[in-house]
Amino acid sequence: MAWRKSARQPDRVRSAPAQLLVAQSRSRCTAYPVPCKEGQPDLRLEKTSALFDPDALLQRPDARLMVLAPHPDDESLAAGGLIQRALARGVAVSVVFITDGENNPWPQRVLERRLRIGPREHAGWAARRRSEADAALRALGAEGVAVHRLGWPDGGVTWKLLDDTATMLATLRALFERERPSVLVLPDLVDRHPDHSAIHVLAEMVFQSMPDRPKPACLGYLLHGRSRPGLPRRAVFALNAAEQARKRAAIEAHASQTALSYGRLLRSAAASEGFVAGLDFHDRVDATLPWLPPRWLRPWLALLAVDGAGGERIRLSHGRDANLFWRDGSPAAAIPRTLRPPYYIKLCCPLPSPWVFDGWGWCRFGAPHVA
Repeated sequence: MAWRKSARQPDRVRSAPAQLLVAQSRSRCTAYPVPCKEGQPDLRLEKTSALFDPDALLQRPDARLMVLAPHPDDESLAAGGLIQRALARGVAVSVVFITDGENNPWPQRVLERRLRIGPREHAGWAARRRSEADAALRALGAEGVAVHRLGWPDGGVTWKLLDDTATMLATLRALFERERPSVLVLPDLVDRHPDHSAIHVLAEMVFQSMPDRPKPACLGYLLHGRSRPGLPRRAVFALNAAEQARKRAAIEAHASQTALSYGRLLRSAAASEGFVAGLDFHDRVDATLPWLPPRWLRPWLALLAVDGAGGERIRLSHGRDANLFWRDGSPAAAIPRTLRPPYYIKLCCPLPSPWVFDGWGWCRFGAPHVA
């Protein structure tokens, strides 16, 4: 799962320079929360103290649980225990698989003993991973839950978010309206897998487009990377011995993933599941980005921006027309249009690389940006 090739790239790609990958890992910066100004949209949907006990959320009247899984296996790794407890309490459960996990070349090469992976091989691997997901749900006792498979491109969710924003918003909004979750388990914004963080951005944007609808209690999970330092809003869900054993069996059902990462993935079959309680509150209120990449690295980088109207690819610029600035106040880029809050900006390296994870990630702006 860790070595997924980027979407829209040929099977054989030129790797980014090694020093570039090192610089990405060393240049990570974080957007810290700032107070919400009057009149700005606030994504803190309820007091976070009400979210510290996930089991209590499942005991509320008319509780309904939805799990957003960017790839098959994320449902078991992140919330295998919570799914079991919900079913034991008679709670309706739905699982949304965003992708089929088809862009997973290294396990596929090893298990199928092939080098070249084309469209037919991708389709076969997707079918295998769908079958594994079904087996994992059976291991959890969840074979009867509502399952939605969106079939979005594995490794390409960020690019789809930029290019097809309206369709993605409409699809997820329709699922929320259909399933009416009271508890939503979703990836955390700071997850370093680009598919995961993009789904978090999409979910926040959907909530903003539904101001009059009841919002679910949100529990964020982090499977790749580390959480923001000092974040106090931790929710811990304790599994009993039977739930832990069934979760382990569910993870093992994803045999294509455990083949190369057995020990790492089985660490998620622990005695508890941890979540970020509530949506991250990470607004930035001016035109300053939270990052300061080295100058030599900047020619290799690009900014992505998205709001409810769509996405933009933005070239870095140090000219006088800049309206976005690095952390030290130096010019970063010029956004060509007005962005409506909340909008999201991501710093990334678009060079072909076998390294799938983000070096910087997204930050969220709550104040209008005027071009």
